Amino acid sequence: MAIAPAAARAQPADPVVPLPPIEVSTTPLAGPGVDPDQVPANVQGATAEDLRRARSRSLAELMNQSLNSVSIGEAQANPFQPDVSFRGFTASALLGNPAGISVFIDGVRVNEPFGDTVLWDLIPATAIASMSLVPGSNPLFGLNTLGGALAIRTKSGRAYPGAEAELVAGSFGRRAASASAGAAGEHLDGFLALNADSDAGWRDDSPSRVRQAFAKGGWSDGAGAVDVSYTYVRNRLNGSGVVPESMLRASRTATYTHPDITQPELHFVNVTAHRDIGAESVLTGNAYYRRLAMGTFNTDTEFDDGGTPGDPRDDHFEANNRATRLRERSMGAAAQLDGRLRTGGIEHRFAAGASWDRSRSEFSELQQPADFTADRGTVGTGDFTLDRSVRGRNDYLGAYLTDTVSLARRWHVTVSGRYNRAKVALEDLTGQFPALDGSHAFARFNPAVGATWSATPAITFFGGYNEGFRVPTAIELGCADPAAPCSLPIGLIGDPPLKPVVARSWEGGARGRSDAALRWNVSIYSTELSDDILFTAVRGAHGFFSNVGKTRRRGAELGLRGAQPRFAWRVSYAYTRATFGTDAELFNALANPADPREPESTHVRAGNEMPGVPRHQLKAGIEARPMAGITLGANVVHASNQVFRGDEGNTRGRLGGYSVLNLRGEWRVRPRVTLFARIDNALDRDYATLGAYARNAFGPDSRPLEGAGPGPVERFISPGAPRAFWIGIELDAPGG
Repeated sequence: MAIAPAAARAQPADPVVPLPPIEVSTTPLAGPGVDPDQVPANVQGATAEDLRRARSRSLAELMNQSLNSVSIGEAQANPFQPDVSFRGFTASALLGNPAGISVFIDGVRVNEPFGDTVLWDLIPATAIASMSLVPGSNPLFGLNTLGGALAIRTKSGRAYPGAEAELVAGSFGRRAASASAGAAGEHLDGFLALNADSDAGWRDDSPSRVRQAFAKGGWSDGAGAVDVSYTYVRNRLNGSGVVPESMLRASRTATYTHPDITQPELHFVNVTAHRDIGAESVLTGNAYYRRLAMGTFNTDTEFDDGGTPGDPRDDHFEANNRATRLRERSMGAAAQLDGRLRTGGIEHRFAAGASWDRSRSEFSELQQPADFTADRGTVGTGDFTLDRSVRGRNDYLGAYLTDTVSLARRWHVTVSGRYNRAKVALEDLTGQFPALDGSHAFARFNPAVGATWSATPAITFFGGYNEGFRVPTAIELGCADPAAPCSLPIGLIGDPPLKPVVARSWEGGARGRSDAALRWNVSIYSTELSDDILFTAVRGAHGFFSNVGKTRRRGAELGLRGAQPRFAWRVSYAYTRATFGTDAELFNALANPADPREPESTHVRAGNEMPGVPRHQLKAGIEARPMAGITLGANVVHASNQVFRGDEGNTRGRLGGYSVLNLRGEWRVRPRVTLFARIDNALDRDYATLGAYARNAFGPDSRPLEGAGPGPVERFISPGAPRAFWIGIELDAPGG
């Protein structure tokens, strides 16, 4: 399973003992895997115990605090809807971000097919057994794996017997409860996890409600097993978004406009199975059905020049309510054969597999005229009218093979490849936009090769090259015409086709250990994307998707972690430089015909930094057990400054960096009762995780501007949460 930090595997209160051998799975389906010293990449991971000790609300939060090169941008300013960035690539709930991370749950890719987004609130943290973050453009993980793949494994009753429950309360009106139970007999096992989490939000008008359920039943006979899991999620999330700095100076909790509501409902059934074939071969497979219904409601400001572009006296801003409805149905199946062969003294660890995925999506957008209230909310003044309604179809086929060859005791070479064929189609359902109708097909073989050399039993060097492949999504193909920009995630039109994105990645480094509980790693990497697809803003939330020459992500990672009988610690540093690889002319997000001071385009030079990626990250954590039953922990997350969105030309100021200290502690008052507390942002720092340049449509009195042109250009930022306290109680009972 996933590589876990040494601090997690060696409990601080226990004597330091040599770590047992582990194996790492580098394919979507959980096969037997290979020895981590034979993997030519810096794979990171975490376990259910890491989530429990950190008391994290979500997997994304844990990754941000403990995994190298991972950062969070809060475009929605909602704790359950973060933008998770890894090595300059993003897995986000919002369209328009530089997507490039695949997310798998028990072998099923859960990137949403219509826009390749990742909805982190649909992943129940209480059901996670482990996760591994595989870097680079690993072709074995299929489409969209440009910068990395996140493989999540869920719990079972056989591996997690017993029961536990947790109650949490604290700042911002947070109330949370979770419970899980697992049991196993000779052949049957079952597991159930429930989670409810609600808070009022620390920003104005930003409450959230999360409801998650996960159930799994299994059968096994020693030589094989079958598991059937079901995930149900129904949430209501309010986002606050970015806010002009002028508003934040008056109130740190301000929201620009409201409401901004997202309501997803998920049904997800997955059947997984494995069977031993002979002494050294395993056949693994899965089949799934996934149905997502999601509605959104949000408010936009729209500039009206009164029909006289040169005369600002009749200019004004209007409110417009937008509602969207998305219905997705996805199904698929995959199979994989893992085995071991020995020929002429050379050992082969191989895996061969194939996958089929199909999805059907229906998307509609409605608009309603509205008036602004005194607090920048809206009141509808008319009926909703249908603006767009489309159907998207995605069909994916893939076949892959990987072989780790042990040429000698210290030398291991891995050769991999995957062939992908994808078909993406879009159909207009209104009959008013026939130019939307179209079908696009893409196919490519992506190779990978890597090697490891164990210079000593404690030091391993590794290096590798791999290629990845991303095809345009239906929504990107429906919004790619610079002559007719559309709004995200709506306003689709008939547009020219886009080219697929191809990623080429190099990585090299070393890892090692000096004793049973001290480990270190160092790596450097480079990923170059050809025909990257970016959302080019034109005005406000309007723009279009286009292929932009080349972009690059280059960097380095350092890590050190260790454990002693009563003390565990870790420290990591990441350098990430995300840049444009070619000159480009991008539309200026601030351009407006009523303001000649802002040109229509921004000239981007090769080497300009891409927005939203901090160049330096430093993370450190400690955990101490001063006496039996008491555990204290702390972690620091530091990120350097970053380029604002809308400043791709790098001519304006940068968003400042930040350092945040988080504290936690727990006291096991009885053998099955634990009290715990957590303090986030313990020093109450004012900081921001994301920034964008945009025009402010409101005056100091919060009224929409009139007779003042298209509004002043300001820095919009997403402020980080202030100091917050949570306390809770955990009850657990052992399994039989």
